[in-house]
Amino acid sequence: MIIHRKFSIFKIKCKRYSLFYTIFIPISLIGILLIGGYTCYIYQKTYHNIQKNLVNQQSNYVGQVKNNLEQKIQTIEYTFSTYSMTNQFKQMLNQPLNPHNFEEVRKIRSELAYISVMGIDNTTNYHLISLKQGWDISHNSLKQLSKNELLQKKLLAEKTSDYIFWKKKDNHLEMRILLPIFQTERSAIGTATIPQTTIDQLLGKKSTNFFGIYDKNYHSLYQHNQPLTPNLQKKLTNSTKKQGTMIDDQKNIYFYLKSDYNHWTYVACLPNKEIHSSVLSLELGLTLLASCFIILFLIIAYLIASFAERPIREIGDLLAVDSIKGGWKSETKKILSGIDLLLTENAGMISKINKQKPELEKLFLLNLFYDQLTDIEIARKFAQFGYLMNQEEHYAIILIQIDDLGGRPEEAKDLFLVSLENIVSELIPKNMRFQPIILKQEIQATLLYMKPCIDKKKLIDYCTAIQQAAQNFLNIKINFGISNDYTEIKDSKTAVINAKEALSFRINFEQDTMIFFDDIHPYHQKYPAAKYPKKEEQELLDAMRIGEKEATQQYFIQVFSFILNENKHPIILENMILQLVNNLVQFGQLLGADMELLENSQNIYLEVLNKKNPFKVKEKIYTLLILPIVQMTQEKTDYEMRSLSEQMLVLLHKQYDQDISLEMIGEQLNYNPNYLSSVFKKEIGVNFGDYLQNYRLSISKHWLIETDLTIKDISTRLQYTNPQNFIRFFKKKIGTTPGEYRKQNKIYQ
Repeated sequence: MIIHRKFSIFKIKCKRYSLFYTIFIPISLIGILLIGGYTCYIYQKTYHNIQKNLVNQQSNYVGQVKNNLEQKIQTIEYTFSTYSMTNQFKQMLNQPLNPHNFEEVRKIRSELAYISVMGIDNTTNYHLISLKQGWDISHNSLKQLSKNELLQKKLLAEKTSDYIFWKKKDNHLEMRILLPIFQTERSAIGTATIPQTTIDQLLGKKSTNFFGIYDKNYHSLYQHNQPLTPNLQKKLTNSTKKQGTMIDDQKNIYFYLKSDYNHWTYVACLPNKEIHSSVLSLELGLTLLASCFIILFLIIAYLIASFAERPIREIGDLLAVDSIKGGWKSETKKILSGIDLLLTENAGMISKINKQKPELEKLFLLNLFYDQLTDIEIARKFAQFGYLMNQEEHYAIILIQIDDLGGRPEEAKDLFLVSLENIVSELIPKNMRFQPIILKQEIQATLLYMKPCIDKKKLIDYCTAIQQAAQNFLNIKINFGISNDYTEIKDSKTAVINAKEALSFRINFEQDTMIFFDDIHPYHQKYPAAKYPKKEEQELLDAMRIGEKEATQQYFIQVFSFILNENKHPIILENMILQLVNNLVQFGQLLGADMELLENSQNIYLEVLNKKNPFKVKEKIYTLLILPIVQMTQEKTDYEMRSLSEQMLVLLHKQYDQDISLEMIGEQLNYNPNYLSSVFKKEIGVNFGDYLQNYRLSISKHWLIETDLTIKDISTRLQYTNPQNFIRFFKKKIGTTPGEYRKQNKIYQ
């Protein structure tokens, strides 16, 4: 018994009504979305900052390496150059040396030792080669060059215009300096053989990240780790910047820096995994912090929902009402039923009548709006509900429709309509309105009365207040349709219709709109978006150009049906038909149509402007405009109507997204490509290739505006082998890149 009693108490405490979840779930979802969004924003911001810092560090590292290495190289160059200007150097080069010339050899070795001390390090091997006497002296040896070796050295000195050049070998890099540097006749070569391990130590490269050095022709002089991919090598070669970055397929960042001294290019890699390892702690920290905030927000949402639900729960507990299916409205209804039962037992029939009075008033208003009451019944109901019928009263009806439930399910619409009734009741004084009601479970309606007339400014103030309350407390967006001002209460049905008509124009405006019937009745301030069949029209013009009557009729039916089906507004429909007529007249003039065609077009313009039957307009366009153009082209050109240039245009318009060429068209039409090229140039006025590129350009502009295709997909479908070629051609012709063109036109739309 004790256990059962404790379980019952726990069950009562844990019992939750639907109102609790109605409050708790939205607050929780909003909090989670806000915290998650802000966390993502912080992560992205910090990630980019870390990435930027790492790139800057890599940039500084490359600059430091460049400066250190160039300083060493300049030192070697300077010491060799200084030594080549001495008298001893000139004397030694003119002497034939052998092991017996110990003193002379020792002096040269001493100079090479000094260059070694001033140069990179002791592992670098330095040589001095005499082109006149054919000897080669290093630190440890004296060597006499063979005739072939000496000849190769002399040819090397004569062929090159540079005084210093480099040669990469298996495990070392060889530096060669033609001496004397400042003389045209070179009599010696100074060499420095630098092992790759020496460069590794000089660069201080302890990691496995890539580092490379390239000469002015972008030939590799030094590489640490894997070489650059062909794509990156191509980007580096084509780059004209002094420094910059490149990104490979694995999102690794390569920083390059070009030297002004020897035109070398230094490249270092910042791996993507290194960036991710740097932000790993950030990810963990943000995840933990976001989790803590979400848990805290859920606790707060739980407390708010519990506090808001507590009065309903306490009343439900007193009335022994259990949580039932059907939502908060059903639970509230059951609680109210319990309260009504108590009131009925205590107050009797008076309480029942008072309870039913609002519903009876709503029923009265529904019958009034549907014009189902006589004048006598209206007067009697007015007296019953405490309203006075005054000849000076002016009436107006406000219809409120929910436009956005703020992400809630459609089933919650009834609940919000009831809430709107309460908001209207609170914000509009009772002496200016009837009981707010709901029409067909879709629209909230309120009948207002004022004297001596409906104050439009005050009406706007009330609607604005209702709109603001709906946004702040219910998080919904609503639209208003307001009828005309009328004085006869019997005209309420017409007023409801007018208010609905005003409300129907909300599609032409943004959300949260107030539309007065008096504003939209005389004219329309804004129309739906027009839709015009450009592709179908082009097919129609192509069929007319080659004189195919059946195809012309078929394509015309498609064009006209598209205009009728896609443009419901009469003004828009009229404009689209006039545009079609205008395009057909221009096309006829282009083909050399006579004045009779222009007279026919004037009749068609009048037919459209007079808003006659659209099917009669369709028949007149075909018989008075299209058929004369087709017959004129047939009578004028006969076989020329099917001339090669027109057939080529048709094939080009159909196959522009294929690898089309004059050879391909020649195979289809059984003509020589050269002949087709001359015919096309003569008839159209431009080369075939230029026309094809311009036509593809127009197609790309249409796709950029009307579709979500990527620039790469567009370039591929238009047979561009490289998206960069497409972007360059587009910018050359249009003056802007495809991405900027799409952005500008999206903003315009």
